[in-house]
Amino acid sequence: MEDKLLKKMLRKSFLQYGRNLDVDPLSEEDNIYLVQKITVDKNEESEWYEVVEDVVYSYLTNQE
Repeated sequence: MEDKLLKKMLRKSFLQYGRNLDVDPLSEEDNIYLVQKITVDKNEESEWYEVVEDVVYSYLTNQE
């Protein structure tokens, strides 16, 4: 999946947890990490949005 679309999905997911990435952006390292983690965690049985939500939740709660 394209990085641009994944970043848009990340932005939407972070908004659900009260963090606006336009106002409080992630570091470039965190962006790269999250996109890679989503790509690695995605399998045939899961939907993209599920993986994005799981990765963002783990990131925000430090459960990695």
